[in-house]
Amino acid sequence: MKVYIRLLCLLAACLLASSCATNTTTGPAYDPLEKLNRGIYKVNNTLDKAILKPVAKGYRKVLPDFVEIGIANFFSNLDDINVVANDLLQGKFRQAGWDTVRFLYNSTAGVLGLMDVSSRAGLEKHNESFGQTLGVWGVGEGPFLMVPLLGPANARSTAGFLVEGQTTDVLNLSVDHRETRYALNATQIISLRARLLSASNLLDTAALDPYLLLRDFWIQQHRRATWDGKRPVAIGDANQDDELDELDELDELDELDELDELDELDELDELDELDELDELDKLDEAE
Repeated sequence: MKVYIRLLCLLAACLLASSCATNTTTGPAYDPLEKLNRGIYKVNNTLDKAILKPVAKGYRKVLPDFVEIGIANFFSNLDDINVVANDLLQGKFRQAGWDTVRFLYNSTAGVLGLMDVSSRAGLEKHNESFGQTLGVWGVGEGPFLMVPLLGPANARSTAGFLVEGQTTDVLNLSVDHRETRYALNATQIISLRARLLSASNLLDTAALDPYLLLRDFWIQQHRRATWDGKRPVAIGDANQDDELDELDELDELDELDELDELDELDELDELDELDELDELDKLDEAE
């Protein structure tokens, strides 16, 4: 496992060094490793269908809803420590204060986070990561990556994940007993997978190319989470807006043409009405 983490660190460092140019938030997906990524996606998908998805279905079937929700709340509450740290690093001091209150309230009144009493009290759950923090600091996204076992990412989010694993991952840093730590990690993964069952079913059935759908969806969500509405977010290309503008101009011309045609029809209608009036006048004279 340590060798795997070191390899990921080396890969992320190399890719991050090559991604100094900041990706635009409306630019296309940067996927120079698509062939490799597709291969890893197939392996991940095969393992998921063979192992993780059936386990997640069994987990959801066996556990009562309130237990499943409580477990998800517990891990979400632990994640709030990481959220607060990244709030501070991004200069979101007010949000950091409220997220701290949220964590303390759920940890006490919510019985170690098993109940999300903070959300009921109006304290919104935020999602911040060190990958997003790097983005706020001006580090480029880098190439899209399909990480073995972990799924979609990019160079920046992978570097952030590795840093968090050594700094703010409370679960792995605070639990010394190896078997207990492994059991908690496995439970967290299964809990997350159970919550994503509907999304994966949609991905399998609705997408012509599930890989492209997952890639573009992940990139767009990562950009939205990084910029919180401060910048426009989309998946496109540099010429897309210009092309849309040209189409809009053509639409305006088409609308004008349609109006001209309507005007011509109106004029014909007016002539028809005059003809009808003339015929009525003739009838009146005949009477």
